[in-house]
Amino acid sequence: MYGVCINSGMAIGIDTQAHLGAIKEVGKTVAVLGCGLNKIYPKENTELFHKIIDNGGAVISEYESSEEAESKKFIQRNRIVSGMSIGVLVIEAAFRSGTSITARFAREEGKPIFCIPHEISYKLGVGTNKLLKSGAKCVVSVGDILNEYEDLKKLKVNTNNIYETVINIEEIPKDYREIYNCLTKGEIHINEICKKTKMNITEVNSGLTILELEGYVNRLPGNMFTLPQSR
Repeated sequence: MYGVCINSGMAIGIDTQAHLGAIKEVGKTVAVLGCGLNKIYPKENTELFHKIIDNGGAVISEYESSEEAESKKFIQRNRIVSGMSIGVLVIEAAFRSGTSITARFAREEGKPIFCIPHEISYKLGVGTNKLLKSGAKCVVSVGDILNEYEDLKKLKVNTNNIYETVINIEEIPKDYREIYNCLTKGEIHINEICKKTKMNITEVNSGLTILELEGYVNRLPGNMFTLPQSR
């Protein structure tokens, strides 16, 4: 297994999920604290602290073991996160956020910044969209990151679209889920969908049109349909 190193803080939310994801995939992850090693913040992440170490990763801090967490320390900590990384992926960032500060450090160090775009009305996407506007690399698939690094291109990883890997069938309107499920194994003709669902062609065509308008399926020449490669 290839060891994945995610340099990140230990906070509730995306940071925690990043560490857990690396552990789950038998990778190695490094957490950088904004407090002493005996003052884990938040306390809920104490178990994660031990999981990281037991998995061969590391939890590091520049502060004395008994120092409490403070907001300014997390800002200082972010320069270490950036310094240890070969690039920075920003998942979410408000207009003013510690994540944006990490991205600023990365930019000053000449490292690539990657961002997942968000709707303009989403308050935790303002920072990411702002970074994209100023030149950060737009990410809609794992491949968008791997393509920036020659060594990582050799890895055998799932480079499917991010949307595709996290899609929840509950997002699909109930009336069209049966049709959608017919497309999960590859391209399929509308007549084959009719056979599988036992629905008439008018119903199927109507459902496919709705799914296409919502961006859940792609219509191909010859009445063939497939799931989108990107969204």
